Amino acid sequence: MLMINKIISSIIMLSVVFSQYWQPFHPQDLINHRNEIIDFEAIDNAARLREVEFIDRSVLTHEIIGYLPYWEYDHYPDLDYSLLTQLNFFSAELDSYGNIINDHNWNNLYIVDYVHERGVKIKLCATLFGESELTVLLSNPDNRQNAIANLLERVISRNADGVDIDFELLPNNQRDNLVLFMEELSEVFHDNMEDPIITMATPAIDWSDAWDYNRLAQITDGLFIMGYNYFYGGSNIAGPVSPLGAYYYDLEYTMYDYISKTNNQLDKLILGLPYYGYDWPVQNNSQNSETIGYGVAKIYSQAELMSDIYGYNYNQDSHAPWFSYNYDNSWYQCWYDDSLSLANKYDYIKNLNIQGAGIWALGYDDGHDELWGAIYEKFTGSIIGDLNFDNQVNIFDIILLVSNILEDDNFYNASIDFNSDDIINIVDVIALVAIVLD
Repeated sequence: MLMINKIISSIIMLSVVFSQYWQPFHPQDLINHRNEIIDFEAIDNAARLREVEFIDRSVLTHEIIGYLPYWEYDHYPDLDYSLLTQLNFFSAELDSYGNIINDHNWNNLYIVDYVHERGVKIKLCATLFGESELTVLLSNPDNRQNAIANLLERVISRNADGVDIDFELLPNNQRDNLVLFMEELSEVFHDNMEDPIITMATPAIDWSDAWDYNRLAQITDGLFIMGYNYFYGGSNIAGPVSPLGAYYYDLEYTMYDYISKTNNQLDKLILGLPYYGYDWPVQNNSQNSETIGYGVAKIYSQAELMSDIYGYNYNQDSHAPWFSYNYDNSWYQCWYDDSLSLANKYDYIKNLNIQGAGIWALGYDDGHDELWGAIYEKFTGSIIGDLNFDNQVNIFDIILLVSNILEDDNFYNASIDFNSDDIINIVDVIALVAIVLD
C-alpha cells in the first residue's frame, strides 16, 4: 500500500511540475508567424481561375476537420477538398473585452466561396490565450456578449457555417464562466443562423481541472482535442509530439480522460493530430536523448525532407518517426508525424468510434500527397464502380474496365462482378454504364 501511495504521489508531482513548464502549440505558432505579410488578393485571384470539380463526399466515413492558419493561406486552392468536411480559418484574434483586433482580412477573403463550391463547411476560429486575458473576458457579462456579437457579425457577413473557439491557458476559476460563455454563444448563434456549427479547441491534458468536458460537449457540435505537444520545445528529453502509447501522458490517456469525463459522448469528440514536430539540440544520438536547448518546430514538409537526408527511424511503441543528425559538431534529434504514424492513429480513432479526426495544420504538408493518402486509406468507403480510385464513377472507369477485360480473358474482381456470375464481361460493362448514367 505504501508503494502504491508513493507511485500515486509521484504521478501527481510529475503532473504539477510538468504543467508548470508545458506550453500549448497554437499560441506559439501564432507568435512565430506574427509578422508575416500575406498577399490575400493575389492568392484569391489565382484561386478564382480554378475549375470546380464534382466531389462526392459520401465516401468519407468520419468528420475530417482542418485548421488553415492565415499564414498558410496560399495553400488553400490546393487542398484535397474530397477529404475534408470542415475547415477552420485561423483566426479572428480577440482582446479581453471581446473586440476583434485582427481578423486577417476575413471580410474580404474568397476562401469562403471557394470552400463552399467544393462542398466543405467553413468556420471562423476565434482565439484568445492567457489566464489574465481569459479571466477578464469570461468573468464579465458585457465582454462575453461583445465577443459573441462581433463573432456572429463576422460569420454572417461572409455566409460562413459557424464558429470555432480556441481559448487556451484557461485558469480553473473560469471553468464555469467558459461554460456560460459557450451557452450564451450557442443560443445567440442558433437564434440568428440556421444550423450553425459550433466547435471548440480543447487541451490534450487538463492540468488544472479548468475544463468541464461534459457540459462543453453537450453545448457544442464537437470538441477538437489538440492531441499534440506532449513533448514540446522546452522538453528535457526529445520525444514524440503525439505519442500513441509508451508514455503516461499520451493519446490513450487523453482519450480515456475525455470519454470518461464526457460520459461517452463519442459523437462529440474529434482527435486533432499534428502535421509538425520538433527538432531539439541534444546530448547524443541515442533515442530520447536529453535536450541541451530549446526545440524548434518543424512542419511536416521540412521534417520529411530532413529525414530523407539524415535517415529514418520509427518508434513502434509510440508510433512516431524520428531521426538524429550531427551538424557543426553538435547533435540534434527531430520527432514528427508522417503518413505511417498518422495512419496508425486514424485506426485508433476508428476503433474508438468517435466523430472524427483533425489536422493542425493544413498547408504544413506543402504538397506532399502521402498525408492525404493516409486519410483516404483510413476514412473513405468504397464507391461502387470507382475503378481508378478518383472518388468518381465516370467514362474513365468504363474505359479501364473494358481495357482490363480485353487484356486478360481471365480478369476477375469480385467488387465489379455486378451480376455475381463469377465472370467479368460485357454484362458488367453494361451495369457500370448504368451506374454512370444514373
